[in-house]
Amino acid sequence: MPRLKDEIINSTLDQLKEVANIGAGNAITALSTLLNTKINMSVVDVQVKEITEVYELYETAEHFIIANLIEVTGGMRAVLLLTFEEQSAKEVIKWILGKAPEDIRELNEIEYSLMSEVGNILGGSYLNAIGTFIDTRMNQSTPQIAIDMACVILTLPAIEFCDENQDTIIIESKFDDDQNILKGSYILMLDKESERHIIETIGRRYG
Repeated sequence: MPRLKDEIINSTLDQLKEVANIGAGNAITALSTLLNTKINMSVVDVQVKEITEVYELYETAEHFIIANLIEVTGGMRAVLLLTFEEQSAKEVIKWILGKAPEDIRELNEIEYSLMSEVGNILGGSYLNAIGTFIDTRMNQSTPQIAIDMACVILTLPAIEFCDENQDTIIIESKFDDDQNILKGSYILMLDKESERHIIETIGRRYG
């Protein structure tokens, strides 16, 4: 079967970027309300990478991150990870609660629930945009929080959906409040059938 990396061309990536921007626009409104501040968000880049290259998003594979893992079922089978680098997660918590945690590996119950809700808002907005674009109904699980090294967090969904040579769609986004630059990444991992569905849908609409 042809590789996703070989089949997706620049025009397809541009369309995915457009869809992700729609999702980001929906997320801005909800997140701005939650944080009670103006939030700017944009999709920085959309790429197709091999699973073994995903770690390049972080300084090292041992870099600690916080991730919301959302399982997607229904018309598409996938895992969506919304990841924040350590300092970014602290800033999000500080925006809402007024105080940043000293260590994201030791969040209290309120901080933990807060990050889960942020993941629910941002992940849900993105998935709704993708579902509308490919005309597919998707069901998403409640976000599960994982706080660990990047290499550990990315291992489980990679094992479930991909072998070491399979590709995944990387949507890297950033958002800020005009004062602090926060960096977050969407990492979408699909099974092979879902990858094929996205490619064929884009081909029919824009080919």
